[in-house]
Amino acid sequence: MQNLVLTRIDDRLIHGQVMTAWIKNKGANQVVIVDDGTANDEYMIEVLEMAIPEEIAIGIFTKEEGVQFFSQGLDEPTILLVKGPEALNYLVDNGIQIEEVDVGGMGTRPERSVLYKNISTSAEENEQFNALLEKKVNVFIQVMPQDKPVSVDKYLK
Repeated sequence: MQNLVLTRIDDRLIHGQVMTAWIKNKGANQVVIVDDGTANDEYMIEVLEMAIPEEIAIGIFTKEEGVQFFSQGLDEPTILLVKGPEALNYLVDNGIQIEEVDVGGMGTRPERSVLYKNISTSAEENEQFNALLEKKVNVFIQVMPQDKPVSVDKYLK
């Protein structure tokens, strides 16, 4: 998709790394979050809107709203943030073209085990990653722009 400069999975969504490194590195003018829980949480919306630099536009959508938003195309360089791979499968399954996904942050939880260094996933999330790979989406781990991307597929075995 034209002007989609980064699609990133990060369960923290907006935080220092995203703001300082990725927005600058990718020249993004807007950040779009697709997450049902966040889109329905007024307090979190306010927190995220305050966390982003003033000059960067932000949109926070449910998966369904995300499909509608991205179906219209993007006029500005945009970073798409989601908490996990399920939302991305939903977007792709509903006609949104996503060529590559950066897995940036998925923290430890009881149902997760270590996939790669500080990236932890559940069995269900691994299935979602495999589904993205089957759709010919390049899924890789790259925490910071200066890090070398590492393909996820060999760690899903």
